[in-house]
Amino acid sequence: MKHWRTYLKYTITLALTCVVVGGALGAVNYVTDPIISARKLAAADSSRLLLFPDADKFEPMEVIEGSGMDNAYTALKGGETIGHVGQATVSGSQGMIDVISGIDSGGKVVGVIVGSSTFSETNGIGSKTKEPDFTDQFIGLELPAKPGQNVDTITGATISSTAVINATNLIGTYLQDPSAAPSGAVTVSAVPPRAAQVVKTGTAVKVTTAAEWAQQYPDIYASYLANSENDSVHDYVADYPMLSKVYEGMAFNKYYSSARGHVYTIEDVTETGRPHALANCFSCKTPDFTAKVNELGDAAYRISFEDMQAQVNEPISCYNCHANTPGELVVTHTYLSDAMGRDLMKVDAENLSCGQCHVEYYFNPATKATSLPYTSLETMAPDAILSYYNDTSVEGQPFADYTNPRTGVRQIKVQHPEFETFMGPGSQHAGDYTCADCHMGQAVNAQGETYVSHTWTSPLDNQALIDSTCSACHADLRKETEELQEAMERRTYAVGYELERLTDTLAEAVESGAYTEAQLDEIRELARSAQFYWDFVFVENSEGAHNSKLNNECLDKAEDYFNQAMALLH
Repeated sequence: MKHWRTYLKYTITLALTCVVVGGALGAVNYVTDPIISARKLAAADSSRLLLFPDADKFEPMEVIEGSGMDNAYTALKGGETIGHVGQATVSGSQGMIDVISGIDSGGKVVGVIVGSSTFSETNGIGSKTKEPDFTDQFIGLELPAKPGQNVDTITGATISSTAVINATNLIGTYLQDPSAAPSGAVTVSAVPPRAAQVVKTGTAVKVTTAAEWAQQYPDIYASYLANSENDSVHDYVADYPMLSKVYEGMAFNKYYSSARGHVYTIEDVTETGRPHALANCFSCKTPDFTAKVNELGDAAYRISFEDMQAQVNEPISCYNCHANTPGELVVTHTYLSDAMGRDLMKVDAENLSCGQCHVEYYFNPATKATSLPYTSLETMAPDAILSYYNDTSVEGQPFADYTNPRTGVRQIKVQHPEFETFMGPGSQHAGDYTCADCHMGQAVNAQGETYVSHTWTSPLDNQALIDSTCSACHADLRKETEELQEAMERRTYAVGYELERLTDTLAEAVESGAYTEAQLDEIRELARSAQFYWDFVFVENSEGAHNSKLNNECLDKAEDYFNQAMALLH
């Protein structure tokens, strides 16, 4: 009874507090909302005058509910219509962006004003959408504005700049014909400037080689050949001795070397020292095999490695990203489009091109087909991927790439999840940059013509990119990156040795016979999770540069599982 009265007293006190606080907040909103609204209106009024300085009156137009328009006005001078002006709020990279645009009586854009009252895009990147270098492109334009055609997007701010373009098109369409406004659209979301196509399957296709495009695209071809300069190889097993035990049970613990430039892919896959039973090992090594998969479907994956080896000649090249259509970005590896489903259209085409191969994958146990362990953008996160593998049953056991012979742990060998890491939670740059923005910089030939370099390299090797874009946020990008990567490398190395110790300790426990099988299985599950999260960081090639937050979270989880396992072993 005493406790009941105490709880009642606390409940009543809490309720009264909520009433008082709620009333106070309501009062604040009652006072501030009109002020905020008035300020936004004043900003809009001044913006309208900037677009139509000769106007002596702005007469409100009816705004159709669901049109996506915040407001619309007719600009009048001496009672005559000289144009129209409207405002829409759209979704940018970091938040909402308000855009005001005017259309003259002839249907041409008189100007665009970005972020007069609502704007939170990244300073020095998305904020460039407010600058005249970008907004002046619209002046005199007959809509629609088309990214990359009559309006250039901003390198490093494709989402922000495309959002402004979309808003300008929406406003212009509405002002000229309100009935043509899209039904049910409250805001316009920014979409990638270039949507990737998905390759057509079911027919045999001859792959057009890079050399066959050389005459038509000499500069691009020359830059592609420059990938041969990336010919150094690191022996990971020598550099990371703990791999001999962490990967014990599969060939990676003996033969594991870094990849070279993309022109060496066929050579590298045939000389790894690891055995290859099936052609699926060629999945991301040659367009010749990609075309074969697109012709035969899953049956291609079951061709023997030796038989397929006799049929491949072209390393990673034009077909992988463009099919046989230069200038178009095409998803040629259908396991990516199959895995992502509708979410494929939410990802910038430049990211998809790289994400076709720079992904975590596994071979389907039944079909031997290259497959991805997720079904949407949301399920690309490490936690969801581990759950996917745990829920994928193979002969009554969770999926595993190999089993450690001494510990009995069914382990997952993570591949190279650059795509999942860059697109994953915590990424600082995915909203503003694409893979191509950083790794395929602009180049200028002897005639002064600009082209996209196809030498895939670190942005740290592109001083022009650093000066034009990165320096807006980074005082010394090289130093910052080196410090970040060194710290990530040290931590990854340290956690790796913890996993080695766990492997040895668990192996001793198995051999001792002092633990029940149920106790060992509990520890094995913890060891499996610890290794997965560590491997997700270790094999991701940016060493923290793509998404240090996610990398550190993975290492935190690896250490947590390690500590839990060691506690049970002790």
